[in-house]
Amino acid sequence: MTTVKYKKSCDLCGLLVEIKGFSLTTEKGVLSFCCAGCQSIYQLIYMNNKSQKINTKTNSNSEEN
Repeated sequence: MTTVKYKKSCDLCGLLVEIKGFSLTTEKGVLSFCCAGCQSIYQLIYMNNKSQKINTKTNSNSEEN
């Protein structure tokens, strides 16, 4: 059984974010994603302006706080 540590919804698809590490800093603030796929799709759709600062932090193998 998996213990859900984080109780936040993915900012793209709405699924529960079960692990920490898929986040993106945007003008709207820090967005959280359930997986690298949602994070990448968000970047492709909403961050098409290359002048925007993109700060990604992916840490899929670690459960650091």
